[in-house]
Amino acid sequence: MRLAFISTLIFALFSSLAPAAAQPASVRPGIDTLLEEPNALVGRRIGLVTHLAGVTYEGRPTATALAKIPGIRLAALFAPEHGLDGSYGAGSAVPTIPGRTPVYSLYGGSFRPTRDMLSRVDVLVIDLQDVGVRPFTYASTMALVMAAARDAGKPVVVLDRPNPIAGVVVDGPVLEPQFRSFIGLYPIPMIHGLTLGELARLYNDAFGIGAKLTVIPMSGWSRDMDWQDTGLAWINPSPGLTSAETTLTYGATGTVDGTNLWNGTSTSSRFQVVLAPWLDGPRLAERLNRRALPGVRFSASAIPHPRTGRVWQGVRLHVTDPLTFRPAATTVHILTAIRDLHPGRLRIDSPRGRRRSLFDIVWGTKSVRLALQRGEPAEAIIAGWQPSLERFSRLRGTYLIYR
Repeated sequence: MRLAFISTLIFALFSSLAPAAAQPASVRPGIDTLLEEPNALVGRRIGLVTHLAGVTYEGRPTATALAKIPGIRLAALFAPEHGLDGSYGAGSAVPTIPGRTPVYSLYGGSFRPTRDMLSRVDVLVIDLQDVGVRPFTYASTMALVMAAARDAGKPVVVLDRPNPIAGVVVDGPVLEPQFRSFIGLYPIPMIHGLTLGELARLYNDAFGIGAKLTVIPMSGWSRDMDWQDTGLAWINPSPGLTSAETTLTYGATGTVDGTNLWNGTSTSSRFQVVLAPWLDGPRLAERLNRRALPGVRFSASAIPHPRTGRVWQGVRLHVTDPLTFRPAATTVHILTAIRDLHPGRLRIDSPRGRRRSLFDIVWGTKSVRLALQRGEPAEAIIAGWQPSLERFSRLRGTYLIYR
């Protein structure tokens, strides 16, 4: 009866939405590693933090796979931003769904499990698909779950998944403490080059969470793999990231938040473009292509804005080599080129009173904004974050699981 109830709930939320892999996958996510030897969870009440992209290599939802193991009781589900089924937009509160197997929201009234929620479970299992870019909430959800589990004396198991932009590139400024937010809790760079399991190890040890943590690794994954190399089907981890390719450009265009530029959200070009009504797209593309930035080229683009129908113009990014592409550095080149091509037209959100600048929160520092406003060239801005990036890179090496 219990299993039938859980299966009904899970399949209602997931099964019609999670496609099976189109070809045999060369990579097996952490859930598949766990399923080979699940004895550590047998006899325990499981609280599962997951979403639509939490599936086995064959496309079975992690929740369903765990619920079918004899002796494992799936006692509660925990939903991050966008909800279990991925249907909630960015910033939209996710509701709690009561029931015999409740679905607790971790993006609404509470961002971490409460003691009452945790009283239902013996161990917390986390299976989330991260995107390799700091301004994204799943790593923060994981960190807060780990901290809550530590306080409640509950162990945490993180099921690892590929970093869709590979695990080679480390780029961008390291977050400064005064700019902590739910899109960046700890001092890591914009592009960290880690899997979620590696981030969990880093957070737990170097940043002092101190939970009883187990990371279940993948098999078959190496740091130089992009998503296509894994053979895994792509399932949107959020409504805006509709392809693995989009995660590559997300790190370069999602970071224009806090400016008067638009990255194509709410269109099929989301996160692939940088646009404004006043931009000269062909000239901007020409200037950027002359810089010969690694792993990317640019073309002119023009898209009607979905709210007004007015055409916004600018550039489209085409990533030619994910392993040499530097998303944060590319953004700085785009912003400096726009600033110099159209003097006085680029506006960047500045702090007012006690309110922090959205741009600064996204970048994790005010130094990029101030340097842009001073007219500094891209090379000088990028050089400014290198010392802290090098320190992070040395720290990062301690927590790598894969080579």
